[in-house]
Amino acid sequence: MTDTTAQHAIETIVPEPVTAEAFAPFGEVISLDATPQLPIDLYNGLNAIHGPVVLQADETPEFILFRVGLRGGEIRYMERHHGMTQTFIPLNGDPFVSVVAPPDAPLVDGFPDIATIRAFLVPGDVVLNIHRGTWHEPPFPTVDQQKFLISSTPGVTGGLQSAVDDNGEVHKLDVDKRNPVFRTGRRLQVAMP
Repeated sequence: MTDTTAQHAIETIVPEPVTAEAFAPFGEVISLDATPQLPIDLYNGLNAIHGPVVLQADETPEFILFRVGLRGGEIRYMERHHGMTQTFIPLNGDPFVSVVAPPDAPLVDGFPDIATIRAFLVPGDVVLNIHRGTWHEPPFPTVDQQKFLISSTPGVTGGLQSAVDDNGEVHKLDVDKRNPVFRTGRRLQVAMP
């Protein structure tokens, strides 16, 4: 694929603070504030248990450890997985940015309508569990070498190991990864904090 991104106009998406209500079309916010506390008290008030949050998967769930360097704010892909919900668990305690579009976003030239794409600034002690089919980029780190534990399945992990095609995309197993420049002729970026 020839890199022609320099000739395309850039559209910037500004992140908003994540809340359970704002994130609801895309998935669940898992936090002490957003997730109900269960009536479990086995240690005389010294513990608080919140949940449950359900991981749905058509295949055996697995986890992958994701370490990512600072990559700027370029949105290179929007991807989705129909066979599972996907959970993003930050391990460093540092905030991150999540870029998402709803599972039912209308497609324009085979890409989620840019007007439906949103970005959220997520505190480092908050977990996101996205719905099946939610369009997303992997988390954008705010510190170099930020680590995440991410739920996966063999179909997702295997699909992510596939090479991109001539259009800079992946359509293997349970990975549908689409390139905005190829699909729309537009470059997208998120304004990083």
